[in-house]
Amino acid sequence: MSTTSVRPPATEKRSNVRLQIFGVLWILVLLNFIDRAALSISMPFISEEFDLTPELQGWLLGSFFWTYLLFQIPGGWMLDRFGPRKVVGWAGALWGGFQLLGGLATNGIFLTATRLGLGATEAPVFPAGSKLNSRWLPSRERARGATFIDAAGPFGSAVGGIVVTALIGLTGGWRMAFVITGALTIVVAVLYYLYLKDSPEQHPKVNDAERAYIASDRDVADIDDNAPLPRAVDYVRSSSFWGLWLGRLGWATVWWGIISWTPSYLANVMNFDLAALGWGTFAVYGMGVLGQLVAGWATDRFRARTTDYNRVMKTILAISGVGTIVPILTLPLIDDGYTALVALGIAVFFNQFGGVYWAFPSWLAPKKQVGTVGGVMNVASSAGGGLAPVVMGYAIAAGGGSYTGSFVFLAIAGGLYLLGSMVVNFNKPLAAARRTAAVRG
Repeated sequence: MSTTSVRPPATEKRSNVRLQIFGVLWILVLLNFIDRAALSISMPFISEEFDLTPELQGWLLGSFFWTYLLFQIPGGWMLDRFGPRKVVGWAGALWGGFQLLGGLATNGIFLTATRLGLGATEAPVFPAGSKLNSRWLPSRERARGATFIDAAGPFGSAVGGIVVTALIGLTGGWRMAFVITGALTIVVAVLYYLYLKDSPEQHPKVNDAERAYIASDRDVADIDDNAPLPRAVDYVRSSSFWGLWLGRLGWATVWWGIISWTPSYLANVMNFDLAALGWGTFAVYGMGVLGQLVAGWATDRFRARTTDYNRVMKTILAISGVGTIVPILTLPLIDDGYTALVALGIAVFFNQFGGVYWAFPSWLAPKKQVGTVGGVMNVASSAGGGLAPVVMGYAIAAGGGSYTGSFVFLAIAGGLYLLGSMVVNFNKPLAAARRTAAVRG
């Protein structure tokens, strides 16, 4: 529940450094997804060069997520311990290096190794966004902040389709797409490190009015700095925590299944050429950007009108879940490429309402634990990302090239997303520290 606790000075114009901070992070996340999309977009060419079966393509597409998963909790802990500036600055430079090395791969094993490195070093990025959300934004702006950063994901995937196909066309192969995007990531990571500060108090350009504005809202999980924090066991006993985790798992399985296999689906089933492939993926993933922005605006608007956050969030997430599942189930019935783009675009639009999940740690966890909780939540995203390409690859192979089984799998994952989201209690913290009995003398 939000309560106004601090009012900015009436005579001082408020600075807006928080918007610049999120702008810089947005660019880095954008490149994060362009780097990820490079493999999916290039896969029709890579699979031909390295002679990869659908099963092997699925393992290669999913390899990124296994190290991404393993480093989520350590990455979240490092964010809470060392701050987003140092952790993401160094991680960004390293993942740019792994992306660049991918362009030098001589076989599938080499390329897989670079993807494993990419996954490990990209792990702290989204938990960092949640950490900065809790430090740099008042509660009333956090849904928009979360979806703004998360919208860089589908936008990066959309732009990645255009950029990567253009680079392939200009350079005559997929390798320079990896080298150029990796080098650009390193440059932006350095700029991020130079400009970012972990909190408004540390940034010289933040004035007193903006600091007071940021501190003017409190969340349901805000506690005194000296109060006991929830322990791991407190989270494990929380049904809201498990709803959050399973809902995120279902959401990510759908999203990464679409991201991983849409280019191959359009090229191999709908017979899109290189140019049509670039614009087709741009159209599909671009709908996700619109979905993110709609969800962020609607969430903050409706939360401002009521203290019954359950009603607001469960309505928005129910619309998201149903809107994701229905168009996916229509895909096996479609034999026209442009109709398939419409169905995929609708599914992505509603699926990306789930970007508001990144506001949940900043709303429902103590500030000292936001990075760790965000990392644990992103373990679910990583698991979905690792699972979806592999299962879909085997389903496509078993169906003799048909994508019907893979789309049914995504619809089931959409159901998990819907059910998990309905379990979370948005009117209470995810977990509370249990009181200990007083020691008797």
